[in-house]
Formats: sequence, structure tokens, C-alpha cells
Amino acid sequence: MSGQPDSYDTLGATGCFEQKIQRSRFLAEAWPAETEDEAWTAIADMRRRYHDARHVCHAWRLGRGDSVIEIRNDDGEPSGTAGEPILLAIRGAGLTATVVAVARYFGGVKLGTGGLTRAYGSSAAAAVAAAPRKTVRLGREFELVLDYAQQKTVRHLLDGSDGSVLDEQYGGDVRWRLWLPHSRCDGFVQSLREATAGRLVPRPLDED
Repeated sequence: MSGQPDSYDTLGATGCFEQKIQRSRFLAEAWPAETEDEAWTAIADMRRRYHDARHVCHAWRLGRGDSVIEIRNDDGEPSGTAGEPILLAIRGAGLTATVVAVARYFGGVKLGTGGLTRAYGSSAAAAVAAAPRKTVRLGREFELVLDYAQQKTVRHLLDGSDGSVLDEQYGGDVRWRLWLPHSRCDGFVQSLREATAGRLVPRPLDED
């Protein structure tokens, strides 16, 4: 459990930015996207809207922890001048689950590789900065059956582990559905066992 992050940062909505450099027009958009299908859908939509643009370059960063996937595409621009600086803008903002595309309308003046890199990178970074950020918390769910008299002990340990009770059912005994951040799961389970002499052992709900 400890190898997985407790959270990741993404975008809460779309961010847009437009600028002109040496008569070329750059239009950048940044979106949240959890899957490759969502990312491709966003890019395809932008290509439709800017179908007459000379280039629509993009990059995305999906996944989290050790399973991050990064894609970049120059769409006909010189290699490394568009997709890579767009991706660096996403990385530099500390984001994942994020896709950015930049459409360019050529203005007749060549910018050179350095100029293109700066133009695409600054456009992407500005689009990302224009969007609200969102932190997504990650963890695991457990089921715990306990006596009424044990509620105070469990809540104390849960609060100390930054966890929460997602659902409560009361009958002959108490049945709780718990959530804990990945990094706190093992410690909570161990503390609960020690505090109750092994009588309470949460059941992971993702291991059925």
C-alpha cells in the first residue's frame, strides 16, 4: 500500500489561452482527463474546432505513482519543438490526468526551433495556469464490524490516520465502511489490532 500515492493534482476545469507571436496565432487549451479515451476525445474536438490551423500539437500526462503515461505529438512541427515543451508545462505544474493541445495558425514568419519551443511552452503553461486545480485523494476502503462500546476507540485511531467513515449501519452490532489514505492503511490496521488485542480486523473491500 505504501508504494501508492495518497493524492494527485489535476485540473478542475478547462483552461484557455491565446497569443500572437510574429504574426502566428497560438491557441492553447488544457483539460482534465483520466483515461486515454478522454484525452483523445478532447484533442479530436479541438482539431474539429480548429480544422483550418496549420498544426494542432498536444501532450498528456495520465496515471499516477509508478504508472504515469506521457505522450507528446509535434503534428508536423520540427521534432521536439511542440509536444515536448507542452509536456514540460504539464510536468512543471505538478499535474497528471491532464491533456494540453495548442493550435497554431501560421503567420508567414518562421520562428525557428527556439522560437517555436518558447511559443508552444508558454502557451501551454498559460492555459494550464488559467484552469482551476483539483487535488484527488487516493486510498482504500475497509469494512469493520465492531461493538457499540468500541466506536470511540476506532474513531480516535481513524482520526489519527486521516481516515473517515463513509457509511454506518447499526443493528445488533455496528458495521462501518472506512476509507484511509494508502500510506496510512497498514499503520491503522496494526494500531487497531493492538488496541483491541486482535479482536478487530478491518476487511479490505478491494480484495474480495
